[in-house]
Amino acid sequence: YRPLLCHGMAPPFPGFVSIGKGHVQVQTSENQHFLIEPRQRKPSVLANAFSGTFGSVLAEAVLFPVDTIKLKVQTANAMDRRGFLLTLLSVLSSVGIKGLYRGIGAALIKESIHSLNYWIFHGTLFRFFTEFEDTSATAPMRRLFLNLISKQLNWLCTVPFEVVSSVNQMSANAPGFWATAQCLHQESGIGAFYRGLTVSLILAINPAIMNTLITSMLRIRALLRQSCGEDHLEARNHSAAVVGGVTAMSKIVATILTYPLIRAKVLQQTSPGYAGTAFPQVMKKVLMSEGFGGLYRGMLAMSYKTILWNSLMMIFKHLLGPKRAMTPPDSPKSLVQHMPHMAREPFPAEYTQEKLDEILDYLRRVGSSGKRVEALEKRLDEVSVELREVRKLLSELVSRSADVRVLRR
Repeated sequence: YRPLLCHGMAPPFPGFVSIGKGHVQVQTSENQHFLIEPRQRKPSVLANAFSGTFGSVLAEAVLFPVDTIKLKVQTANAMDRRGFLLTLLSVLSSVGIKGLYRGIGAALIKESIHSLNYWIFHGTLFRFFTEFEDTSATAPMRRLFLNLISKQLNWLCTVPFEVVSSVNQMSANAPGFWATAQCLHQESGIGAFYRGLTVSLILAINPAIMNTLITSMLRIRALLRQSCGEDHLEARNHSAAVVGGVTAMSKIVATILTYPLIRAKVLQQTSPGYAGTAFPQVMKKVLMSEGFGGLYRGMLAMSYKTILWNSLMMIFKHLLGPKRAMTPPDSPKSLVQHMPHMAREPFPAEYTQEKLDEILDYLRRVGSSGKRVEALEKRLDEVSVELREVRKLLSELVSRSADVRVLRR
């Protein structure tokens, strides 16, 4: 919001407030008027979706060589004990640096469709099913559930693109996205495009955990900054580097918890020996042939890519798109602790003014929906009427007290 008369701060507040559609108007007891008019609207779902998509495509292009080595380590046979670095040297010695970028075109197509689809689902669900969107004001379990549903809906729409991209990337000659898709359809029909769908739906918990932890960790950081003296808005003004760092920590936790499922999914989608095998059977085969450590084979190689990828994606999204939704300031729980006798204790005007300054500053920056504004306007009108009645009664009380004193004299 752009303040016209109050220069960015709420005025002294002994009078009344009326909030009109799109505006905040303040009238003090000295009959002074302050008008705050809207400067910006809440970012649209598409704005967040496009910024997330651009961030994902940029991160994919930067880290695609790491993804290539990760896939080779994950799909190697049980006798191949080479790790990330040895596999990298092997690829460079056999096919050169071009081998690291084989299949990048199909990967970028897959990633653009995948990310755009996800962020549209994410933004739409949080806008319609929460009051404060993806902020710490929304309960953590609700955020986890909505993040999970968003990713599952995303997988239902985009898992064929991931299958084609992964197979193309692992092919010796990487024929391209459409050629690989035609080949898969001729070999196994439509079902080939949905390999690993069940595991993908289960694995949706991984990004759900990550996104939920990101919001929670940013909240903890904001509370620490507030405890050091910063106000509500300054404490929640996170830089791109901070968002990237928090994303990395969140992804580490989510990856450790879900990696066995991730490897089973990759084997289902890319390894001929596991194609068409049910998820429990894939896990059983890995345990029998490679032992418990086989469930975590390739985790280090994947961690290089997935942690860096998600961190870069969130950094690019933060830089290119609208800022994250901000948690609104808390309302004061109790302005007056107790008032045993009418008009005996002074009203804490300084505390009230400070809280109203904070709330109005938040409204200026992030805006408010029309329904909330209308509800506030209605409530404040009712409060205004009641305050006038109280003032009238107090005036009558003071007048009668004065008359009694005159009669006694």
